[in-house]
Amino acid sequence: MHRIDARSWASLILLACAAFAYNTSESFPVGLLPEMARDLGVAESRIGSLLTLYAVVVAVTVLPLVVAASGVARRRLILITIGVLVVSNLAMAVAPGYAWVLASRLVSATTHGIFWSVVAPTAAMLVPRGREGFATSVAFMGSSLAMVAGTPLMTALGTTWGWRPAIIVLAVAAALAFVGLALVMPTLEGRSDTGGLRSWLPLLASTVRNRSLLRVCALTIVLVVAYFAAYTYIALILDRAAGVTGRGLAVVLLVYGFAGLIGVWAIGKVTDSFPRRAAVVAMGGLALAFAGIGIFSSWAPAGVVLSVVVLGAAFAATPVFLQATVLRVAPETSDVASSLYVVAFQVGIAGGSLAGGLAVDHGLLGLIPWTAAAVVLLGMLALRVPVRAPIDERRPVA
Repeated sequence: MHRIDARSWASLILLACAAFAYNTSESFPVGLLPEMARDLGVAESRIGSLLTLYAVVVAVTVLPLVVAASGVARRRLILITIGVLVVSNLAMAVAPGYAWVLASRLVSATTHGIFWSVVAPTAAMLVPRGREGFATSVAFMGSSLAMVAGTPLMTALGTTWGWRPAIIVLAVAAALAFVGLALVMPTLEGRSDTGGLRSWLPLLASTVRNRSLLRVCALTIVLVVAYFAAYTYIALILDRAAGVTGRGLAVVLLVYGFAGLIGVWAIGKVTDSFPRRAAVVAMGGLALAFAGIGIFSSWAPAGVVLSVVVLGAAFAATPVFLQATVLRVAPETSDVASSLYVVAFQVGIAGGSLAGGLAVDHGLLGLIPWTAAAVVLLGMLALRVPVRAPIDERRPVA
């Protein structure tokens, strides 16, 4: 298997840094609800809506914007998205009121979908054939690191210095990734054969006829719904099932995040050579973790904690094999296919959070892990992961 050169390695690491900035920027209001609400003079629920509206804009805009930008060279497109992230964060830092903050967030949301639609295809173009899954795992490491450190770090900075200085720090981190990629990333051609926005409907129609891709998107929705039904209320589950609260909860979630990093690294090592086995292990880990929470919740708190840690490793690995599969089954329309995957992921987040909320409202918290395990197992049986159609096209131009 061919080695990855230093320039490509640097580009992959900087893509991971950009992914860290994007995911942290998306979720940081979670930890700064009181500070932002107090400073902007609005209810905390309106700060919470910054996340909801962000996700809606991503889901609605990702497909047309990705196809409209299909003729743009990959390097330039990546830099544009990161540049918009920097500007939007700086705009939030000086926002005179809530409306300004919301507008800045929604501008960033339009490029969030583009970034996550092209980051995996871009990473694949940076490496020799046969290393695409590994490249995806490196780029996605930034997303996992955001889960471990991004929001907690922003919360610590925000409560110490204020939420506006915290956002400036995040903007500087994104700007450093921008400068680094501008210096080291090779020029990568876009998909100029798509014809831009005028032909996005025919291209989308062509893409959605790809049955293997539709199976991957359906599987994505199933797995993400199951995960977010439980993860959205993981603090409540740990409290009720294991008596873990306060500092203990922070420690468990920190270990959970580090387990996610290990999961991403491990699946990146095997997903290219053994794609189906990697997928089965990741999904099996999800089902085992959910079942473990259900089994141990009534008598073994340590088992619940261990199951939650396994859940962190298994789910962090899940987007890596899903995105690698998208690239494998739709190499000729990788950007649009990745956009459909992003939409499927957003639908899964919304559906899972809603389902979990309904269960909690009806006093059915204890059924969530068991239901999630059953959903994952049914998804494994009904939606087999395609392993053929390897990627044949990467066109880096130095």
